[in-house]
Amino acid sequence: MASLPKTGIIVFTHGSRLAAGNDALRQFVAQLKQRQAGARIEPAFMELGCPTIPDAIRKLVQQGCTHIFGYALFLVPGTHLQEDIPAIFSETLQEFPKVTWEITPPMLADPQLLDFVAARLKAGR
Repeated sequence: MASLPKTGIIVFTHGSRLAAGNDALRQFVAQLKQRQAGARIEPAFMELGCPTIPDAIRKLVQQGCTHIFGYALFLVPGTHLQEDIPAIFSETLQEFPKVTWEITPPMLADPQLLDFVAARLKAGR
């Protein structure tokens, strides 16, 4: 019987020239780690921030992860999310051919986001 993959999670975004923007993602991931005890979760940036996506992938693989789940903090399906980031995952994971991976669709594809925004708009009236 095959064992289940050990999943590592990368929560990633584009990255910002403003340090406060990148710090916000790091703080968000720290809060996620507190809520998801024992989960292997790392922040990452496509560019303009550290750690980079390849750095986060390598860190999780070094911790024994055999599957990488990329959570995209991107709203829309642009070129970065549809082309650039899958290429980064694919190229990096050529170093680890037995590791599988997936990336979430953009956040606007999640119906809960519509509910969240509608509630915020209602509160603002």
